[in-house]
Formats: sequence, C-alpha cells, structure tokens
Amino acid sequence: MFTTEIGTPIEPGNLRRNWYPIRSAAGLEGVRLHDLRHSRVTLLLGLGVPPHIV
Repeated sequence: MFTTEIGTPIEPGNLRRNWYPIRSAAGLEGVRLHDLRHSRVTLLLGLGVPPHIV
C-alpha cells in the first residue's frame, strides 16, 4: 500500500491523478499504472523470489 509522509493511505484518485505527470516525465507514455504490477511480478520471479511470496 502506498502511504503519505505521515503514514496515512494515499487516496486512489490522488495516486491516479499524479501518475500521468510522473509517466510523462519518465517518457513512459501509454504505460498504465496497472502495468507496473505485472512488471514487478516479472522482476521478482526473475530474481528467484518464490511465487507464493510474489
């Protein structure tokens, strides 16, 4: 879960709204926020993390 500096959860709308400028600055046009989830799984499995942990 994503949290703020003071440890409270980030509102989903705020996370989504901030994703677009971050994505543009990184040159990742067309990458959805959900795509990062799949990338993380692929990287963790490639590092040998057991599937039940991933």
